[in-house]
This record gives sequence, structure tokens and C-alpha cells, in this order.
Amino acid sequence: MLSYRHAFHAGNHADILKHIAWLGVIQHLKRKTKPFVLFDTHAGAGEYPLSAQQTQLNQEYTSGMSALDGIHAVSALLQDYLSFNQPCWDAGVYPGSPRLLAEAIRAQDEAHLMELHPAEIAPLQQCVYNSGHEGIHVHHRDGLEGLIAMTPPTPNRGAVLIDPPYEQIGEYKTVSQTVDKMLQRWANAQVVVWYPLLSERAADKAAACQQMLDTLAGMGSTCFTAQLTVADNTHDAGMYGSGVCIINPAWQLDEHITQAMKEVTGYLSASASFSLDWLKQEAP
Repeated sequence: MLSYRHAFHAGNHADILKHIAWLGVIQHLKRKTKPFVLFDTHAGAGEYPLSAQQTQLNQEYTSGMSALDGIHAVSALLQDYLSFNQPCWDAGVYPGSPRLLAEAIRAQDEAHLMELHPAEIAPLQQCVYNSGHEGIHVHHRDGLEGLIAMTPPTPNRGAVLIDPPYEQIGEYKTVSQTVDKMLQRWANAQVVVWYPLLSERAADKAAACQQMLDTLAGMGSTCFTAQLTVADNTHDAGMYGSGVCIINPAWQLDEHITQAMKEVTGYLSASASFSLDWLKQEAP
């Protein structure tokens, strides 16, 4: 249950999509001066040295962040992403969602980072301490349970990032059940749920993922999915890409993510492609 360590996958194509979408949500919240509260249910270690043994084992960052290192972006969202990340990359570190969050939020905003793995807590706390932001709090607990316990927040404005490893097939159903319970308490929350795109080799998990998306699509006022594929969906491809399902997205968030990710795919492999599909839209 606690075998997953994100360091093995830090900076890969899935991180790029997830973090650009999450930053897009944060940047839209910052358009108003009112403070907001963020929740990260699977925060991990916060940041990942590229020289570490776990990161070097698979070197998955070579299929993600390395392709964007040093580029000049046209998209405003992608440029924001690069501006926050480039100093870390130059220092040989990949910033996870907590480090990106700490760079992006303002002094008046607040965040709750949750992580259950005991080996990840100390580096996560150090990452937050180094940020110097007093409004970021680390919780050593199950993130989905903690999300229900700590919502709705005050102020009642903000967003949630849910990024499980999905090692167990039951996690897909648990995610949809958690989001449903949370939205009953905090109806206006923006919710970002990351998920893998799995080939026929993992048919049971792929079906469970689709069921989760079908269920999430009925929640909130609006909902879309944004998906990045980096390989052909052959029978034995395994994880050939990933997606994010965003519930209650801010106005024009879909356009900004599309602009950024279309640009990103031009720097990834020749087989990389991006798509965005609305699952639920408000009636005209």
C-alpha cells in the first residue's frame, strides 16, 4: 500500500501535464485579490534531486522536463510554468506539486499538503520550511480522508489536487466517492484529478478508470478532461499517457491549458498528442 515513491517517476510526461493543469488553476484563482485555500492529497516529498538514486534508476525526466529545459514559451501558462521551474531545473532538482505551489501562491493564500508515506514526510516538511511560506501546512495522514475532514475551508474559495498512484484497483472508486462527499460539503471547489491512460494489458484498471471518469463527469457544474499521450495504445504499451479531470474549472482554463499543452507536445516525442474534451457543460 505504501510501496509507491514518486521519485522513480519525477519530471516525466505525466508530471508535466499534471503540474501545468494545477498551475493553471492556481493562476486563475490569483486573478482575484481574495485569498484561497489549496489541498494536495498525495504531496510526496515536495521536490526531487535529479542526481538521487531513485530518480536516476529510470530517468523518466528525460521524457518530460528535459525536453522543456531552457525553451522560450509562447503560451502564457507554459511561460509561467517555466519561470517557476527553471531555477529548480538549473539546480538539478525537479519541483513536485508542493514546491510549485509554494512558488506560485501569495502571502494571503493557504495550502494543506497531505502525505501518508513515512519516508516522504521529512523531505516534504523541509521543502515547505525552505519556501518560507507560513500558510503552507504539512499533514502526515491519508490525503483522501484528510480532504473530507478539512473541508469546507475558510475562506470558502480554492482548489484540490488528487494524484494517487492507483496501485490498487479500488483507488479509482475511492477517489470518486471522496470527491462526491467533498463536493457535497464544498460545492464550488475546483478539483483536479490525475489518472493514467492504460493499455489493454491492464484492462481491469483501465475499465475502473473509465468508470471513475464517468462518475466524476456528473459532479459539479462543469467538467472536462485533458489528456496527453506519448506512445501508441498497443496491447502491451502499459501506461501510454495520462490525463486530468477538472471539475468546476475556471472560465477559459480549458483554452489556457490547451495552448500550453499543444506547445509542449511539439517538444516531446513525435508520437505525443494532446486532447481536451468537455464531459459536462452548463446549459446555455
